[in-house]
Amino acid sequence: MIEMPAINSKEVFVSAHHLGALHSLVEGVWNHISYDDPLHPKTVFMTPGHVHWDLVNLNNIVVFDKETESFVGKARPLKAASYFHTPVHKHLDTHKCVFHIHTPSITTVATRTDFLFEPRLTQHSCCFMDSYGYFNEYDSISEELNIQRLVEAFENKNVLFLKNHGALVSGNCIEEAFMSTYMLNIACSFHLSVFGSNNSFDLIPIQKAKAMKDFFYDGLYKKHFDGFLTHLHSL
Repeated sequence: MIEMPAINSKEVFVSAHHLGALHSLVEGVWNHISYDDPLHPKTVFMTPGHVHWDLVNLNNIVVFDKETESFVGKARPLKAASYFHTPVHKHLDTHKCVFHIHTPSITTVATRTDFLFEPRLTQHSCCFMDSYGYFNEYDSISEELNIQRLVEAFENKNVLFLKNHGALVSGNCIEEAFMSTYMLNIACSFHLSVFGSNNSFDLIPIQKAKAMKDFFYDGLYKKHFDGFLTHLHSL
């Protein structure tokens, strides 16, 4: 059995990027993650701008100070990362870690108007029962983004589909946020397979779907993440 070394919060933040690259969650050099340092709650780690997730390391991550609302050191995130992530961490205490990605599957679901995300479709989508939403304002230009409405739309949810722009995924910790992002990407792939055909389909019963969600967030996500991390360390 492979022994997984003990890692600190910065190291797990770096590892989340490497796992994302390994499992095809990253697109180019313009997706980003933010994470409240559990040891220093006023500190937020962020993905460095224009850096592929495979190349994120302890020396190039961005550090943001929530008290002074300023960056520490020379590293800076993409502008889009700054205007998405910093307000969420400032106003939503439950959102300790936030991923913003736009994989083909997630972005297609965020773009389609002929159906909405259905959390009862598969065991993957059950993770988002009563905890997903849509933000239907196009937000590619920061000056035109109403950040207050975005924060309000993201409150009490761990997935927010962005109009034509992928999704924001949050968690109470980085392990939860990563596994939620992974599960969302698979869920959206199945959505496109099912809703892209003329075949009929069944939905998981509501109570069963809620029970599956509870089971996942009651600790299963952490076991999954640890398994992913063990694999990463074996490479």
